[in-house]
Amino acid sequence: MTAHVGTMSVDGTPISQADMARIEAEEVLHSEQQRRAVRVVAAAATDVDDARMLLSILGLGDEVVTSARAEMVEPVKHSRKRRVAA
Repeated sequence: MTAHVGTMSVDGTPISQADMARIEAEEVLHSEQQRRAVRVVAAAATDVDDARMLLSILGLGDEVVTSARAEMVEPVKHSRKRRVAA
């Protein structure tokens, strides 16, 4: 997604640590948004062919679908337990 090698940009200027952190955070956010889009399409599609067509229109390839599926089957970890009202 980004065009950087090490800490140098394409035009040879250095990239700061803050910019590198921002770029990495944007890549993580973009991946998360793609996985969410896959889940929304899967929930709204009428059948497999409809889902494939919609995913193709959005430009979401097999690697994104695979990643979203893996995320869905992993158990959800909660940091706090919910209390039941008495």
